[in-house]
Amino acid sequence: MSEHESSQGWIIGLVVVVVLAAGAYWFLSGDKAEEPAAPIAVEPEQEAEPEPLPEVEAPPPPEPAPVAEPEKGPPPPLNESDEAALKDLMSLAPDGALAKWLVPDEVVRKWVAAVNAGSRGDLIHKHRPLKTIKGPIIVADEGATGMVLSPDNYHRYDQPVRLFALMDTDAAVEIYRYWYPRLAQAYGELGIRNKNFHQEVLQAIDHVLAAPQVDEPIKLVRPSVYYKFADPKLEKLPGLHKLMIRMGPDNAARVKEKLTELKAALEQIPVQEGN
Repeated sequence: MSEHESSQGWIIGLVVVVVLAAGAYWFLSGDKAEEPAAPIAVEPEQEAEPEPLPEVEAPPPPEPAPVAEPEKGPPPPLNESDEAALKDLMSLAPDGALAKWLVPDEVVRKWVAAVNAGSRGDLIHKHRPLKTIKGPIIVADEGATGMVLSPDNYHRYDQPVRLFALMDTDAAVEIYRYWYPRLAQAYGELGIRNKNFHQEVLQAIDHVLAAPQVDEPIKLVRPSVYYKFADPKLEKLPGLHKLMIRMGPDNAARVKEKLTELKAALEQIPVQEGN
């Protein structure tokens, strides 16, 4: 079929549809007189009311720009450092809780001396940076076997250990880095060569972490005024290890856990050159 024939066929088909539709209307309406169609009232179209716009909350007022803290200058001279050093250490626990334990004079020098002793596994008994635990060692009798270290003795260390375990490691490392020039200066006064204070700190931590865990009960003897471990192997241990035993397995574990975290942070600090 040509394009013209196709077009004609479409027109003829349209005419047939119109005629059939008109015939159907005539047949259905019959001989009835044609009544004028009632006018259809057309209501004027009402303009649709515009939909209300969604409420837009007013933007919050801009936050005030943070006030820059004044830049912290270098630490004060070593001989004038007690007040500032003590204040920084006190900030490591809330509500002044460390005031009960920190010695307020010669703060930097006493911490350096304690670390120097700790790097060999020893404890210092004079010029300590921390106050001693009050009261005698608590012992218990165990029949014919003699005296043993009482578990009640462990609780004497609960508070300082808890404060140490809750200490913010990042804050402690920041204080350490800030005060390192004065720590190194005080360490230099000891006349130790071929080492630096940072190495001493890490070595002291390693000594604490190496403290053995001892099975209970821990037997004691009292040959004179002071108690000693009945086991000669325990009595020959370094002072730091004996201290870890006296504070009990739970407290010792908490100290080791915190020191492991602290050591990992300190090892990120480049080792300083020898003083």
